[in-house]
Amino acid sequence: MLTHYDVLGVDPTAEFATIRRAWRVKVRLLHPDRHRDSPNDVQAEAAKETLRVNNAWETLRDPQNRLEYDEYLMGLRAVETAREQDGVGDPAFDDDRRRLEWLSPHTYLTVASILIIVVATSFVVAGAVLLAKMTQ
Repeated sequence: MLTHYDVLGVDPTAEFATIRRAWRVKVRLLHPDRHRDSPNDVQAEAAKETLRVNNAWETLRDPQNRLEYDEYLMGLRAVETAREQDGVGDPAFDDDRRRLEWLSPHTYLTVASILIIVVATSFVVAGAVLLAKMTQ
């Protein structure tokens, strides 16, 4: 899967300035004025790639959106790992009726439930530790 980081050619741990610099370079290279004399198919591909680059920039430039996107990617990686462990994606098991959506509602709910349980457990543990310290 091509991520926004791949589109911009930066590492997921890149600083904001690095992401912005990569976006600016890509947009300049893909600008329609640079492709005015190019064939129509090249112009269309440049326009398509410009949309992809701008979409990546819109997501990664806002810290909150970037955090949500990174969490989304972590969820996708968890799903891919689970599929690999179940044998899904193995050519021997991969036929039309066994193909799954990349993020089915069932998988999404499973991942969300696990995250909720982890967060709730951490709150319980933190509360127990705090209570123990207050009673000493």
